[in-house]
Amino acid sequence: MKHFSEQVWTDFVRGIGASQTDREIEAHIASGCPDCAATRSLWKRVYSITGNEPSFTPPDDVVRMVKLESAASQSPKPSPWTMARLVFDSLSQPLTAGVRSGASDSRQLVFEAEGTMLDLVLDSRPQSGTLSLIGQVVDKGGAKVAPRQVAVILWTETGQPLAETSANEFGEFQLEFAAQDRLRLSVEIPGHKPVRIPPINLDPDVMRPPVT
Repeated sequence: MKHFSEQVWTDFVRGIGASQTDREIEAHIASGCPDCAATRSLWKRVYSITGNEPSFTPPDDVVRMVKLESAASQSPKPSPWTMARLVFDSLSQPLTAGVRSGASDSRQLVFEAEGTMLDLVLDSRPQSGTLSLIGQVVDKGGAKVAPRQVAVILWTETGQPLAETSANEFGEFQLEFAAQDRLRLSVEIPGHKPVRIPPINLDPDVMRPPVT
């Protein structure tokens, strides 16, 4: 009694088998072989199930939401850096009546991050299209920062380094760069987590305080 391999059966139920082989299978089943008749029914059911498999695939948005929920349920990893908190912005302080800005517009910002104070003064020079940043890193506890080991890096909003310098023994530093908006600043102090400052709006027109 002639029987057929699994490969032949899978090709047969999918309709891609050789014509001669398909005729042999049909003739063999017609001759009254119950085993092959049962095998054909089995492979037809398998093909029907696999044909419907795409309908069981969940939508992409459902898969994405499940992945997000799974990630949110996991224990968060400790942040490798500390986000500084703004405690003072001279932009929020109105100028005295009658005072107008001159050739240079300045803005002072003070940030705090786990006992470290960052005092920044931004100076806009509209004529040259540049901005000057003068800052100082101060430990609130009175400890001195390590001389010339405090790295200060200015980043664009897209994460590209724009300028870099080191603080002196007093924690002071200065940077000058082409004027552009929404820059980030990071300060790396030995023995501490790196400190990041949220994006700052540095548009020279926005830097000018309101007049009362």
